Amino acid sequence: MSNKIERIIARLQRRIAEGQPEEQYEAAQETRLVAARYSKQGNWAAAVDILASVSQTLLRSGQGGSGGDLAVLLVDTFRQAGQRVDGASRGKLLGCLRLFQPGEPVRKRFVKEMIE
Repeated sequence: MSNKIERIIARLQRRIAEGQPEEQYEAAQETRLVAARYSKQGNWAAAVDILASVSQTLLRSGQGGSGGDLAVLLVDTFRQAGQRVDGASRGKLLGCLRLFQPGEPVRKRFVKEMIE
């Protein structure tokens, strides 16, 4: 992971940790934009790293909706990249899955997307 990507992730994670739910939602939206930018450039690894890290941070913070949406986008990004399931990708997806709160509605959609 490059220093630039690490700095982006750290900044977004700080916003989530320090912010109120509104600030956390804005960080999630910014994450979507940044990941889309890297995806358009074909820099799938950067998009995946950002989505996985920020999604997990949001899920840890109790923001299941926003974190779950980013987790679903992570699955979609793997598909767009044509990436085969390997240990690293499986680890990122299972890391997200473990952080969902029981009863979180987005969890079911995430699992469905992972399986397909």
